[in-house]
Amino acid sequence: MRTHKPKHLKLLSPILAICGAIGFFVYGVIAMMSEDPLWFLGGVTMTDPERIVIRVDGQETVLTAGSLSYDLIIEAMREAMSEFRNMAPLSAGLSEATLEEYQHRGTILEFYFSQPVDFHMPFNDLQPTALLIPIKGRHAGHGYVFRGKNYKWLTGQMCMSDHQPLFDALSTLGYIQQ
Repeated sequence: MRTHKPKHLKLLSPILAICGAIGFFVYGVIAMMSEDPLWFLGGVTMTDPERIVIRVDGQETVLTAGSLSYDLIIEAMREAMSEFRNMAPLSAGLSEATLEEYQHRGTILEFYFSQPVDFHMPFNDLQPTALLIPIKGRHAGHGYVFRGKNYKWLTGQMCMSDHQPLFDALSTLGYIQQ
């Protein structure tokens, strides 16, 4: 005796194959364009920075591994940068005037790495080796992370979902008052 499969089950296999092929194609295109096969993970992969620069109204503090406040800032940075609100860089950049202002006014954090930071996102992050986070002053309060490479700041910023851990760490260390 011969049994017949219902017509809708006969169609299911080709539809699933087509959907799978489309999904694999989309994944492959994004992986090639972003140069990151793990783009779908989100978050950031980074080594510990070689140095951290905390600039408050022109007063600069440089922290390196072994410095008293280094570990607290690193822990806060990793927590704050664990999730972002955007999947691609936004449109703001750092003008020469803004960079000059940061030298004298406001509070910023700068992180400098020996290895590129990998933003697991569906775009080519250009392998930045420096990050700048405005804490007080121009661009502050939005959770912006500006990316840099070869002593230049790249156009487009990422936006942390929760930048409060950095504010808490800087407040605990006495750099800012909340």
